[in-house]
Amino acid sequence: MTSSLASFFGAAGRRRRRTVLLTLAALAVSIYILAPFCWLLLTSFMQEQEALSVPPQWVPHHPTLANYETFFHPSGTRAIVGSRAAEDTLPGMLNSFLAALGTAALNLVLGTLTGYSLARYRFRGRGGLLVVYLGSRMLPGIALIVPLYLTLKNFGLLDHLSALIVTYVTFTLPFTIWLLKNYFQTIPRALEEAAFMDGCNWLQMLTRVLLPSAAPGLVAAAMFAFMTAWNDYLFAVILTSTTASKTLPVVVAGFATDVTTERTLMATGGVLAIVPPLVLAFLFQRLIVQGLTSGAVKD
Repeated sequence: MTSSLASFFGAAGRRRRRTVLLTLAALAVSIYILAPFCWLLLTSFMQEQEALSVPPQWVPHHPTLANYETFFHPSGTRAIVGSRAAEDTLPGMLNSFLAALGTAALNLVLGTLTGYSLARYRFRGRGGLLVVYLGSRMLPGIALIVPLYLTLKNFGLLDHLSALIVTYVTFTLPFTIWLLKNYFQTIPRALEEAAFMDGCNWLQMLTRVLLPSAAPGLVAAAMFAFMTAWNDYLFAVILTSTTASKTLPVVVAGFATDVTTERTLMATGGVLAIVPPLVLAFLFQRLIVQGLTSGAVKD
C-alpha cells in the first residue's frame, strides 16, 4: 500500500514538474516574441526626448498621439525631418496592400491548378518538378536581385507595382504549390467522383466541391503569400523609387536620414505596418492552423 501511494505521488509530482516547466517555457517564448512589439507600441506613444533618454525609458511618462497624427495629418504644425516619409505613409500602405493582395491572388490561381495536378495525376518528371520547386525556395533573393533588376528594366516595369507582384510570386509560389498539393491529397477522390456522377464538368467540380473543401489550405497559402509580400523590404527598396509604387517598409525606413532618425515615427510606422496582417491572422487563425497542419499525420 505504501509503495502504491509513493508511486502515485511520484508520478503526480513528475507531471506537476513537467507542467511547471512547460508553463515557464511557454511564458519565456511569449515574452521573447511579444517584448519587441510591446516596446515598439510603447515607443509610438512617446515624445522624441523620452525615446532618446538614457537610461532607456520603457513606459511613456506623458503619452501622446502626436506621432499618429503626423501620419494622418502630415501637413500639420509638427516640424520633422522625415516629413516627406510621413506624407508617403498612407499611399505606401495602399501600395503594400495592393502588392500583397495581387501576390496572394496569383498564388491561389497558379498554386491551385499546379497543386491539384501534382496531387491527382502521375506523370513522368513529377518528382523532379517537386524537387525543383523545393530547391528554388533555398535560393536567397539577394543572389537574383541584379539579373531581376536588369530584366524588369528591359521590360519597362521598374517603379511599378506589377514588378513587385511578379517578384513576390516567384518566391512564394513554390511554397504554395507544396502546401496545396499536400492539402488536396487529404481530400477523398470520392467527392470528385460524386460531383462528376451528378453531371458536373471539371470546372464545376473544382469551384463547387474541391475549393470549398480546401478552404483551410487556400487561406493558409494566401496568408503566407500576403504576409511575405507585405513585409518585404529588399526588393521594394531596389525596384521602386517614387510614391506611386513605394511600399510601407520603404516609406518607414525614410524616417532615418543623414541628419537624424525619428525613432518615435519609425515605431509608429512599424505599428501601422503590423496591424493589417495581425488582424487577418486573428480572423483566419483557425483556418490557417488547419491548412498548415493538414497532412502532417497520416492514418
